[in-house]
Amino acid sequence: MIKHELKILFLILVLATFLRFWGLGTTPPHLTSDEAALGYNAYSILKTARDEHGNLLPIVFKSFGDWKPGLYVYLDAPFVGLFGLNEMAVRLPGAISGIAAVFFVYLVGNRLFPEKKLGLFSSFFLAISPWHLQFSRGAWEAGVALTLILAGIYFFLRAIQGNSRWLWLSASFFALTLWAYQGGKLSVAIVIAGLSIFFFSELIKVPRKVLMLAFLAGFIFSLPVALSFFQGKTGRLEVYSVFSYQRPEKDIKEILDQESAVKGSLSYVLFHSENLNLAQGVLGRWMNYYSARFLFFEGDWSNPRHGVPYSGVLLLADSVLLLLGLVALSKAGNSKSALFVWYLLLLSSLPAALSRDSIHAVRSLNMLFPLVFILALGASFVVENKKKLKFAFPLLLGLFFVIYAANYTYYLDQYWVHAPKKNAPNWQVGYKQMVEKVSALQDKYPEIVIKQDYAQPYIFFLFYQKYDPDKYQKIAQDVYVPNEYGDVGFVSRLDNITFRDINWSADRGMSGKLFVVDPIKVPVADSSDPKEFKLVDEIKYPNGQTAFRLLEIL
Repeated sequence: MIKHELKILFLILVLATFLRFWGLGTTPPHLTSDEAALGYNAYSILKTARDEHGNLLPIVFKSFGDWKPGLYVYLDAPFVGLFGLNEMAVRLPGAISGIAAVFFVYLVGNRLFPEKKLGLFSSFFLAISPWHLQFSRGAWEAGVALTLILAGIYFFLRAIQGNSRWLWLSASFFALTLWAYQGGKLSVAIVIAGLSIFFFSELIKVPRKVLMLAFLAGFIFSLPVALSFFQGKTGRLEVYSVFSYQRPEKDIKEILDQESAVKGSLSYVLFHSENLNLAQGVLGRWMNYYSARFLFFEGDWSNPRHGVPYSGVLLLADSVLLLLGLVALSKAGNSKSALFVWYLLLLSSLPAALSRDSIHAVRSLNMLFPLVFILALGASFVVENKKKLKFAFPLLLGLFFVIYAANYTYYLDQYWVHAPKKNAPNWQVGYKQMVEKVSALQDKYPEIVIKQDYAQPYIFFLFYQKYDPDKYQKIAQDVYVPNEYGDVGFVSRLDNITFRDINWSADRGMSGKLFVVDPIKVPVADSSDPKEFKLVDEIKYPNGQTAFRLLEIL
């Protein structure tokens, strides 16, 4: 029986590997600026032992003025060394950690529900999960953090169910989560709190010496990242927090004027206070994650890069198993494992709900593993009740299999065919081609001006030109320009390339320079006179629309 189960697990891992490795360098269709930054910093560490800013082996990396925990960079450095600085090498740590997550889900499933043997079901559903594929086919730090949390849960369960000495390894994996993902602080705290609450009776039986060793391991591993937090290296974490934003005074004044009240009055405190407004906002965002719109039909509607068109983070066919799984979870009653899954289901989305975005599939990624266990419970529920269905069971199972396969085929078509074309601008398609074309022309112009924006065009030049890290480190501080928001900054120049905003009314007269612009900032109708401009080249999206135009001012 065990050998048979291991053979099935092996096939599931092969499937997970194929789904995550196939076409990894070309799908998604382009590196994001964050992926390019992770890859270039891995390249810089490999060449100089310093990040792009010249910091020696940092724990937290400064990136665009933001701060990124450095685990992904260090995981990526060996792959960049082996395969070169390219898309596949940058994404390999994410893909490998995704496969490891499938294995750890198998282990956790069998530990949480040993009587139901949920390991194979849960690992299968994670292996094919659209949500998990989206964030393990790319350099997503949140995907690595999810794998580390699953490893931490597994070794915790193994420690309290058998050899307590594994507890120090559990603590170490949980601590490493802080090294992987800036938003992992609250996520891992929620998981640790849940394990401590629901398995408290087992935990207190662990020898005090082992508990102290586990605490010490977790403390040592997390201390460097924790210190960076107190040093102000939180960057965008603060900017995206809902607590960083107050309701505009004009909105408050409008509410007060409507009922002739004053700020601080009883009606204001009861119905319009800041705390009440904050609670309503958080609750509204929290409920978004349990909506059919997010789960089955649209996914992360605020950022198309986090999903595929016309699909949720789960398959529509998953709704059947999800419903059956919730029934099975309810029948499990007050078992510790069932309560722990309920707890994770309800609170894993909290870190995302506490951010300013109405929905965010990355910050809510930890919600995936309770959903996977519920899907596994649903599948197990079907198998357990096959005798009640008698002869109808094979027919119903066959029908469901056909529907599920059709639904998954539709998803794969959206992922491989439609998403790369429809979401090309969101994936920053065009920057690689732009770097290649500009690099070929760089010696022909005294200055090349490229439109500055939050896509951080400089990082694509560093990445695709394989710019000498030692050379860039010498100028990094001089070319950095902070922005008004305090979360990210810009790089103003690189050799004879200037990155800045385009003021076309003034810039159009700068004879002899090459400008790289988009048709929105510089309309074609206002830059097509052959007496004034020469269209050197043009970069288009897959749908034929123009991404960039290379214009020489005559």
